[in-house]
Amino acid sequence: MKRKQFLAQPEVESFIVWLADNLPTLTFKLRFKSSKFVPGGLVEDVQGFEQVLQHYRWKANWYDANQSTVESESWTQTQRSLGQLREWLTSAVNAGDEQQALQACLQVLRWGGVRGAIPFLHRLAAKGELSVYLQKMAGLMALDGDNGLDDLDSHTVERFDSGLTKVHALLDLSGSPIYDSRVGAAMAMLYSLFRQQCTGRGKPLLMFPSGAARGSQIRNPGAFLNSVAAPQFSTIDYAEWARWQVRLGWIIRALLERTDWFAGQGALPARCHAFEASLFMLGYDLRCFGLALATDASASEQEIEAHGDGRGSNSWVPTGHPFSQVLKDYLAFRYSAALDDKASFVEWLVAQPQDEKPLKRTTALSYCFPFAVEEFDLFGRPLAQLERIVAGGEDGLCAALAIEALEPFTVGDERVSVCLVDVLITGNAYARAATDKERVDYIISAGYAGTENSARTLMALGRNVGKHFGLLDAQHLPTGLFELFYQDCSLEA
Repeated sequence: MKRKQFLAQPEVESFIVWLADNLPTLTFKLRFKSSKFVPGGLVEDVQGFEQVLQHYRWKANWYDANQSTVESESWTQTQRSLGQLREWLTSAVNAGDEQQALQACLQVLRWGGVRGAIPFLHRLAAKGELSVYLQKMAGLMALDGDNGLDDLDSHTVERFDSGLTKVHALLDLSGSPIYDSRVGAAMAMLYSLFRQQCTGRGKPLLMFPSGAARGSQIRNPGAFLNSVAAPQFSTIDYAEWARWQVRLGWIIRALLERTDWFAGQGALPARCHAFEASLFMLGYDLRCFGLALATDASASEQEIEAHGDGRGSNSWVPTGHPFSQVLKDYLAFRYSAALDDKASFVEWLVAQPQDEKPLKRTTALSYCFPFAVEEFDLFGRPLAQLERIVAGGEDGLCAALAIEALEPFTVGDERVSVCLVDVLITGNAYARAATDKERVDYIISAGYAGTENSARTLMALGRNVGKHFGLLDAQHLPTGLFELFYQDCSLEA
C-alpha cells in the first residue's frame, strides 16, 4: 500500500479530520516525576495540543566528532542539537564513511538514552555495510516518495527498535517521526478517543503499537475504560514497527498540510518533528488525558510482570533462564556451524540430550530472552566476540555491550536491559538486607516485583548475570566493578 491509497481509506481520512477538529481543544495534565531526563519533574496543565511543545523536556548530551559535549533539554535546544546530529549523520552516510557513520549513529543513541542497537550497528560497520543499509532504509521510509508499506519486509528491515527509529528519523528529510513507546502511546490514545467518539464499531484499522515504560507510567490505552489497547512492540516484528513509523508520518504530514500548526517551526518536515515532540510529551504517561482506568484484571500477574502491559507496573521481573549455561550452549551451537538464528537455536536446544527429561520448546524459547535486541542482541555476533562474552568478567561485559571500555550504565525511559537492571536490583538487595526474606520484602516494597515467587525469579537472574560479568561476588554482593558500572544509577521514575 502506498501513501495516497493509505490516506484515502475512510477511517484514516476521518481520523485526520477528527485530529484537526479536536487537538486544539483537548486539555492535558502533564505530570513527570523527577529523573535524569527531566530534573525536578514537571507539573503543567496544558490547553490545546500545539501548546504542549513549549513544555518539552528531555535532558541529554552527546559528543560531536571533535569529542565536544553537546547538551540540550528544551525543545529549542533539542532542535539545535538534533540538527547537528542530522548533519553529521547525513554527511557521513552520503560519503560512505563507515566509521563516521557509526560514531554518528552511536551518538544518536546516546542522545536518546538507548543502547540496544549498538551491536547491530557495529556489525554492519565492520562489514562495510552500514552506510548502504541506512541509505536503502531512507528510501524505503521517505514520506514523500513513491515507496509503499510492502517495501518494508523481513528482507529489507534487518533490525528495528527505539534506537534505530531515531537513526532513521534523523536521516530522513521529509519529517519521518521518531516512533518510540511514548510517541506510539500518545497516538494510540488519540485513536482510541476517536473510535469512542466517532465509530466504535468494526475492527480498528489503526492499531498504533507501543511499549512499556520502565517506571509506573501507563503507555497502553487498554488500561483505560472503553479504550482500544495498543499492540506491544514485543509482539510485532521489525518490519511492522518500521511500517508504523511510515504510517504515522503520512498521517502527520496530511494533518499539518491542512492546518497552520507549528508554523513558527519552519518548513513541513520541521513542523512534523514538532508534532512528534508533542506526542512524545503526552506519551510519557497516558493519565495526562484524564480518563478513568479500567478494572479488567484478565491478564495474569506473571504475564504483566514478565512482559509489561503498559498499565503502569514498575516490575522488572524477567523471563527466567540460566544465563551462563545458555551462553555456553549458544557458543556450542555456533561451533556446530548451524544457521545462526533464533529458530535454529531453539531447535538445537530441544534436540540436545538431557540428563533428565527433554527440554520443552517453550522453555527453549524462554532461554532466548537475553538474545533479544532489547537485552544483549546476541544472535549474529562475531565468534571471537561471543567467546569473550561467554568468558565473562569485565571484558565479557564490554563485549556484550559492544563497547571498547566500560561506561556507566544508564536506565533509559523504556523497560529494556532487564538483565542488567536485575543485577542492579539484586546487588542493592544483598547490600542492604542480610536475610532472604528481607531481600524479597525489599524488592516487593520497591515495586520491582509483585509476589514472593517473582521476586525470587528476579534475584535468580540477577545473581546469575551479575556473577558471570563480575558485577557480584560469590556472596552476591556488589563488587568494585558493580560500583563503577552503576555509579549513581536510579530506577525512580
